[in-house]
Amino acid sequence: MSIDFDRAAGYYDETRGIPPEVEEQAADRVEAAVEPAGRLLEVGVGTGRVSLPLHRRGRDLVGVDLSGPMLDRYRAKAAAAGLPPPVVLRGDATRLPLRDGCVDAVLEVHVLHLVPDWELALAEARRVLAPGGVVLIGRGSSHRGKEGPGGETMRRFDELVRALGGGPRAVGAGDDSEKVAALVALGGTAEPLEPVAWEQQESYGHTLAIIERRVFSHTWRLPDEVFETATRRLRAELEADHPDLDRPVPATHEFTLTAVRF
Repeated sequence: MSIDFDRAAGYYDETRGIPPEVEEQAADRVEAAVEPAGRLLEVGVGTGRVSLPLHRRGRDLVGVDLSGPMLDRYRAKAAAAGLPPPVVLRGDATRLPLRDGCVDAVLEVHVLHLVPDWELALAEARRVLAPGGVVLIGRGSSHRGKEGPGGETMRRFDELVRALGGGPRAVGAGDDSEKVAALVALGGTAEPLEPVAWEQQESYGHTLAIIERRVFSHTWRLPDEVFETATRRLRAELEADHPDLDRPVPATHEFTLTAVRF
């Protein structure tokens, strides 16, 4: 029942990517939270957006993902960078193909909203975690900042969809606080890490075009009529409110991580 990203493999990095310097700073945060010799697992590793910088640093890391094409993309990126093939497994977050207590850290970045049995996935993360290990819950996106054209446009699209009966965005965990609370209930102690913040130029027109391309997973589940009506109304509103849709506007974003230690 989890949502796989086979259809998104070709455009995922283009639409979900973060700047290279932010990738490196995010990797710094992960490294600071895990012992130097620690074994890492990323659940929902995808194209390696988070794991590739750690792989480049020679970390002992394995990635699990439901989508074969996404893993193929990760392998291709590693090869293009002159790196050895990443250690990846195709598998479901609710049935990890790993033995008990075999990793020192589990990393999950904006994945469990796609997993209906997300609490089972967290229990699986706890199962494969060695004593004294840490689960890192993260979030970061270049199109959903708190302010600016990207965040405003996405929020308005969601409002229009709900008004048309389009249903909730997530099929799994609603936000990171839910995941952290569930891990604390399993015996963990939460520690928010310093976020990585950056500023970039956005425009209403660019975010609108991304939405109209139907690249975000929550739009795949919408009935065509709901999606088409919502995007049509969104474009009309934006064109009325912002005569120059392509005017760049600075917006601030964050990549956040919370460490839950056991």
